[in-house]
Amino acid sequence: MADNPVKRYGFIVFLSTIFFHLILMDGGIYDLLKVKLKTRTAKLSIMQMEDDNATLSRELRRIREDDRYLEEMVRKKYGFVREGEKVYRVEP
Repeated sequence: MADNPVKRYGFIVFLSTIFFHLILMDGGIYDLLKVKLKTRTAKLSIMQMEDDNATLSRELRRIREDDRYLEEMVRKKYGFVREGEKVYRVEP
């Protein structure tokens, strides 16, 4: 095979074609790597959303069950005061 340059170049072209199809064509290694990357990204996104969901569920449960916590949140967020309390505003 090494003696005949036509066979050698033909073999190189054949191997190059196979390599091209394995790497770059539809369903090739490149596409497989892209799908794996998208899958990994989606899994990380799902994990983050599950963590956020758990945090929000704990917050909601605390708001529903703990009246003091709810009052504290309403006072801070909306500036509510109890009847008879005095509000002092300090201007900078």
